[in-house]
Amino acid sequence: MQSRKILLILALEIFISPFINAQKSDPPFLKYLNHPWVDSVLNSLTTEERVAQLIWIAAFSNRDLGYDVDLSNQIEKTGIGGVIFFQGQAEKQAEMINYFRQISNVPPIIVTDGEWGLGMRLDGVEKFPYQMTLGAIQNDSLIYKMGKAVAAQFRRAGVQINLAPVADVNNNPGNPVINFRSFGEDPENAGKKALMYMKGLQDNGIISVAKHFPGHGDSEIDSHLDLPVIRHSRTRLDTVELYPFRSLINAGVTGIMPGHLSVPSIDSTLNLPATLSYHVLTQLLKNELSFKGLVISDAMNMGGVTKYSVQGESEVMALKAGMDVLEYVTNPEKTIKTIIEKINKGEILPATINEKCRKVLAAKYWAGLNNCVPVAEDNLLDELSPAKVKAQIRELYANALTVLNNDLDIIPVRNLEKNKIATIAINGKEISLFQQRISNYQPADNYFIDPANSEAATELMSKLHDYDLVIAGIYGIDQQPDKDFGIKPELNGFIEKLIYNNKTIITWFGNPYAIDRIRSLRDADGLVLAYQENEFTEDLSAQLIFGGIGASGSLPVTINEVWPYNFGIKTPGKIRMQYGFPENAGISSKILEEKIDSIIKIGLDARAYPGCEVMVARKGIVVFQKTYGFHTYENRISVQKDDLFDLASVTKVSSTLAGLMLLDSEGKFSINKKLGDYLPDFRKTNKGNLLMKDLLTHQAGLKDWIPFWRETIKPDSSFKKKVFSHEYSEKYPLKVANDLYINKNYRKKIFNEIKKSPLGEKKYVYSDLTFIIAPGIIENVTGGKWYDFVTNNIYHRLGAYDICFNPYLKYPLQRIVPTEYDSLFRRQLLHGTVHDEGAAMLGGISGHAGLFATANDLMKLMELYRRMGEYGGEQIIGRDILEEYTRTQFPENNNRRGLGFDKPYLNNKELSQADAYPAKSATPQSFGHTGYTGTMVWIDPVYEITYVFFSNRVNPTRNNNLLSDLKIRSYILQAIYDSIVDDSN
Repeated sequence: MQSRKILLILALEIFISPFINAQKSDPPFLKYLNHPWVDSVLNSLTTEERVAQLIWIAAFSNRDLGYDVDLSNQIEKTGIGGVIFFQGQAEKQAEMINYFRQISNVPPIIVTDGEWGLGMRLDGVEKFPYQMTLGAIQNDSLIYKMGKAVAAQFRRAGVQINLAPVADVNNNPGNPVINFRSFGEDPENAGKKALMYMKGLQDNGIISVAKHFPGHGDSEIDSHLDLPVIRHSRTRLDTVELYPFRSLINAGVTGIMPGHLSVPSIDSTLNLPATLSYHVLTQLLKNELSFKGLVISDAMNMGGVTKYSVQGESEVMALKAGMDVLEYVTNPEKTIKTIIEKINKGEILPATINEKCRKVLAAKYWAGLNNCVPVAEDNLLDELSPAKVKAQIRELYANALTVLNNDLDIIPVRNLEKNKIATIAINGKEISLFQQRISNYQPADNYFIDPANSEAATELMSKLHDYDLVIAGIYGIDQQPDKDFGIKPELNGFIEKLIYNNKTIITWFGNPYAIDRIRSLRDADGLVLAYQENEFTEDLSAQLIFGGIGASGSLPVTINEVWPYNFGIKTPGKIRMQYGFPENAGISSKILEEKIDSIIKIGLDARAYPGCEVMVARKGIVVFQKTYGFHTYENRISVQKDDLFDLASVTKVSSTLAGLMLLDSEGKFSINKKLGDYLPDFRKTNKGNLLMKDLLTHQAGLKDWIPFWRETIKPDSSFKKKVFSHEYSEKYPLKVANDLYINKNYRKKIFNEIKKSPLGEKKYVYSDLTFIIAPGIIENVTGGKWYDFVTNNIYHRLGAYDICFNPYLKYPLQRIVPTEYDSLFRRQLLHGTVHDEGAAMLGGISGHAGLFATANDLMKLMELYRRMGEYGGEQIIGRDILEEYTRTQFPENNNRRGLGFDKPYLNNKELSQADAYPAKSATPQSFGHTGYTGTMVWIDPVYEITYVFFSNRVNPTRNNNLLSDLKIRSYILQAIYDSIVDDSN
């Protein structure tokens, strides 16, 4: 028996020694215990006022005027030491704080129970993730950064104390009160993360209070309602429950909050909560663990303390047991009176009250209450949730998402061109953000279903047979374990059928423990645990499934034998675009948004364009996408993000060039060969020996353009005979515009004109002609339609299905932005058909113009280029090919061009922003193109920028050159550079 005791002692010493030998830190406020301000204030207080300093009362900033008046009177009358704010509005709370300070002789310390930040209590403030979610994160430095951000929120709101972190080790799935509020079941993980949170708060001026000592994680009773009993042995408490608290105490946490818990192995008194236990608060916490900070009670109105004690008496018992501060006292006058009576009877020594009051005042001094500055109410709500906070919250969730199943590496989804996808919002009532984001990666048919509706569920199941992949999100899962986390019986059967009959990826937007209630989830091909249901988790789960981000989270708790603690499958990320906030990519939201908005407004006010769209990505993260204005100056249809614009000459680098680069990657095309090598019809012309390299860099001597349409018009402005028809027929099959079709043989005439056109000297002259004839190269090499080759082998592999020619065949006109009213040739508003006359006469499909796209899908292609041909986890175009095509080829000829791509002026660095092209800060490695209709794409690999600009500046007339005169596109690009705040280039 004796030997077992010795072994046990040795084991405990080994366990505890890291804490004992570590550099122990005292709570930072202790250095001010004897500060003159503390002495002065303490000496000015009566005994009643000193007792009042130990009391906090509750406040709500969402009540009526009568409540506010009563609360203010209570504070003024009693002089209580602190106010703990619960639910309300930020501005109203700030107003109340300022007033409370005015009516108090000693400023009350302001407290909030903000485990996930002020958003836990204040309307309209962004919420940080629950601690269970944070428990899945493997990078603990993110928790410190969160603590720092929460501290900034608290300081801005005029709050000095956060009753966080929760240091409880949750090892009971049925825990009704801690559960998702804990960092998880592992003492070390919980301890490390609680420590990081505490340090983030206290290093940045906010008092941290760890709770609920000695550990509330293994209870099945809610201490708000009754007294839980923790029946573990002292050995177990030392190795599990107390582990995080030891760590926090040794690191200098300012406050510890005991829980309303009965812990018989420490104090066997029947129905005595730790709150009132001398053994727990003084012998264990203060003496054994050497805690010198503030011991702060949990709310004194909770059932765990009120059920077995009398109001007033319980507060006295708490103080005698070792409590320093009494929180949420419902009748402070009565409590103060009762405590004074006990002092007068000698049951509580005045010295004890003085010691506690001195500690409270020292904490107030540390928190800056010796020099109160009013809380500024202006812009408070916006400043509590700045863009950097949203970016940080996104990063936390992104690092927490946990993949539990990934059969055959189904995540991330690959081979987009081969997958017909359906999405389902299970328990949803509308198409969800999760589904919308999936559609940014790949077109999908979206459904939502209530499994309790058996008829609708059966109908949906029959539809799903037509799909290669079903991606489902499960919504409406409660965080609390009562009533099976809110899981309805019908959900089990629906999920089982869904998984059995389909290839499935499922995202669980809820508590991890609840997953065990749906046994069939074990058989899902892919299973993502998102922990919570909100905009961040919906958005990021979709991004994870498609490889925008990778999965790095691990389970903070055990779900079952299949998914134990720390389980988590890692998946690759950054293989496709992400969607985030500017701060996620090292850009200032404020600078970027203000600059772009102001530049766009200049253009709109000047009527440079009726509407436009700007999309910006950096480091592969889309950080800005915004539409402005309307389709036309009639202001009837506003520009939307899923609208398609006429790309004009951006077509060159988005279609023809893409096809040529792909062929070059496959060894089927070479820039060092001659045009005649690929197009036999040109061999005997003056163009047969032109090098493809010279053609693609616009220095082969070709004419800049040929106005083919003018040959079809008589002097009286009527069409020549046999060229056009107002009706479709076999002879006139190609649509030029609405009710206008061209003779099928006219294509030959166009190409004959190109063949016969004279050549000029070999110098840089921008020409459309190369890209009109280049599609023939692709068709001769592949044996198929060139645009099908590009569409199937590039666009669809990117998940880009909203990029096409002749969009009127596929889309409603309200999604297609019109261009010019053509008064000379087609004599109509061009809507759904291409603006460029030459492309129109070729049936809307040409290599130099005619492509339409949404900004999102064109961005995918530009990101493919920025990533040097790699996207979706595959090398689609050779890296060496893109590096060559995007390089300036002939600077010695004063030719800035790459192969097909435009480049900055050769002397760009020497020019002012007004004279530079495309922007003063554009690097020599950058490349892109512009379009006549008012479009632009630009990629800078050095700064990792990808930029898409759409407008229809030619509406209603091409004679409007204000877009270029005002340099709108260039100034926006420069604004992107100017907004970079992590510039290491």
